[in-house]
Formats: sequence, C-alpha cells, structure tokens
Amino acid sequence: MLTSRTWRVWLVGAVLVPALLAATGVFARAQLAAEAAGVSPAPVGRLVLSVRGDEVVLLGDVADEAERRSLMDGVRARAVDLRVTDLLTAGHERLPVGAAVAVDVVAAAVGVGAADFTAVFAEGSRAARATVADEGRAATLREALARNGISDQRVTVVPGDLDLGALQRSVAALVRSNGGFRFEPGTADWQGHGSVLVERVARLLLVAPRAVVSLNGHAGTEHPDPRGLAQQRAEVVRDLFVAQGVRPDRLRTAVTVDPGPERTSPTARQVDVLIG
Repeated sequence: MLTSRTWRVWLVGAVLVPALLAATGVFARAQLAAEAAGVSPAPVGRLVLSVRGDEVVLLGDVADEAERRSLMDGVRARAVDLRVTDLLTAGHERLPVGAAVAVDVVAAAVGVGAADFTAVFAEGSRAARATVADEGRAATLREALARNGISDQRVTVVPGDLDLGALQRSVAALVRSNGGFRFEPGTADWQGHGSVLVERVARLLLVAPRAVVSLNGHAGTEHPDPRGLAQQRAEVVRDLFVAQGVRPDRLRTAVTVDPGPERTSPTARQVDVLIG
C-alpha cells in the first residue's frame, strides 16, 4: 500500500513533472552557487497548484496547520464549484509565496475556464502552464500571472482540440455529485439546486467553444403530454446555458419518454448533458 508521502511523490512524477521541470534549472544553479561558496544550500520550499476538470490539487510543504488552513480556506472560497484536494505536508519549509498569491492564481485559472493549468512556486522561481479556449481568456490569465510575479508562463490557446471525452467525464462527475438536472414530478420546476448547477457546468463548457452539447429531456408516461414536458425541461436547461455565455448554435435538444413513474424514478424527470 502506498504511504501518504509515496503518493505525493507519485503524483508529481505522473502528473506534474512537466511543470516542475521548468523550475529544475533554478534549483540546480542555486545549489552549485552555494557549494562554490562553501556553504550548504538552504532547503527550498515548493508549492504546486493544479486545476484540471472539476478539481484543484494543492501539493507542497507548509510550515504548520495554520498555514495549511489559510491556503485551503482561501482556495475553497474562490473555487467554490470545484473539489479541492489537499496534498500539503505540514512541518517542513514554509510556502514559497503568501497564501493570497496562490489563491489569486487559482482563482484566475478557474475564472478563465483553463482546461489544464499548473503553477509551480519555489525559491527564486515561479512558472505556470495552461490551456484556454480563446485569446481573450489567455490575455486575462497572462495578466493575472504577471500580477503575481509569474514571468515564466506558457498559456496555450486551443479552440477546437480539447479532450472532449475528459470534458464529458468532468461534466458528468459534477452533475452526478450535485444531484443532477432534475425537476419536480409532472412539472418543469427545478428540484434542488439544479439552476445553480447549470451555471457551474456552463463554465466547463466554455473551454470547448466548438463542441456540440445535446440536452436530452426526460418525462414519464403518466403525464398527459410526456414529450412536450421532456422538451420543456430540456429548453429550461438550454436557456440557462445561453444566459451563462454558451452559444445557442452549440446546443441541441432531444426527448426521451420513460416508462417509470416520475415520483419513484429520478431519471424520468431529469435532463442529460452529452458533449460531442
């Protein structure tokens, strides 16, 4: 079984190595300079921020639990729609930057809908890599990175070649974990916080501006007009997506009539989101 420390090492090697390589030269030069001066180099604290799909990963060393809480609470407050994974280790070096800087960088990546974002902070080194959907978002992110002292940055615009399978999985996970796009039985009235969930999913869809999104509305056979009700539900979701900035020409609607009673079959009163 992997220990907690082994898991952190594995994650760096498997997911974050490309970003860490950008800082490696700085570490090596610092060590050589210290050795030439006849002194032992001081330990270097590191922090890696990663935003992928519906998850933010924080990896690195913090001085104590208070520093961990400051960073975690700040990120959660600015990335409320995403899952935040804590891979921080307390009791080692302090964060190489203040928590406010790290939080602002994460918020900027989330705000532009970056599909793949990694930032690495270490003593004397700040680097970031990201993929966004258009040049406007790229400019916004570059400005935020520069504001936080990140001059080593590579923000790539990929308007049509994003991994749609990964985007579909991220959307499905977000919808599933938040109760789905579901309506009250026999109506087009939301059940739970479906309208808020639409806003969260729309942010993910903005990173793939050319993808076609199919909205499949469901309804049960006991309704006098099940196809009409299913269409109405799909259109409710469509209109909210449009209000969040998703282009109408990307959205398609379809209907499915389910045999199960809506009161006992949640799938008979939901809207599915399919990306293609």
